[in-house]
Amino acid sequence: MSARAALLAAMGGLAGGGGPQGADVDLAKAVPPADGGWSGRRVGEVLDVASIERIVLLKALTSTTAAHDLANIRRILGAAAARPFEGPAPKALLGAWPEESVWDAVIVAGDGRIFGFSADARRACLRAADGRSGCFGTPAPAVD
Repeated sequence: MSARAALLAAMGGLAGGGGPQGADVDLAKAVPPADGGWSGRRVGEVLDVASIERIVLLKALTSTTAAHDLANIRRILGAAAARPFEGPAPKALLGAWPEESVWDAVIVAGDGRIFGFSADARRACLRAADGRSGCFGTPAPAVD
């Protein structure tokens, strides 16, 4: 199975909509609403880690297993729930830090919302399909 086919299978049906076009999601060029991003809001207000239905791991520059990487993404979001967003995400969220980014992923919430996620050792960023975005300081990594 190709990487593209695996991504489509992993996300199948969760993006909502009846046909293939209804399931399309723009995480690259969506224009944020006039009120900007999530400034003043906390990470957990935007994405409750308990609402995550699926994480599609796109990049992981670690020496551990994929299961550990996926658990770390959930841990980062859970531990940062009370942290405020510090500002909007870079325009090119995924791949924004090509040399420093540790994880890039697509996150699907149980209600069908889809987020782009990217994190390095100092910060993580989320971008929603409606163009809203924000970055926050990452909690210390888990050491096993």
